[in-house]
Amino acid sequence: MRMSRERVFHLADLIMKGLGTTPGVTIKAPDDLRVEIVRVLSDETKLEESIDGEVRKILASYARPAPEGSPQWDVLYHKTREEVRRRRFRL
Repeated sequence: MRMSRERVFHLADLIMKGLGTTPGVTIKAPDDLRVEIVRVLSDETKLEESIDGEVRKILASYARPAPEGSPQWDVLYHKTREEVRRRRFRL
């Protein structure tokens, strides 16, 4: 699922606040850290979209594809998603 820029910035702010209130954690360059958090969240979103696209392509290639949203499609989607993740990350 694609996250809006506002959502990414909101999550980055929540992470920054959480780190700021954590005992023993000192943030020396908050602006640099916030930029890095936004970059990581954006990269993760792009990766998830890429995996989702690959899974949907695989499911659409079946001779008898299940209708999207059906219980069968959900099972196949999650199973295929795990296979794609394992293959990409060698888990």
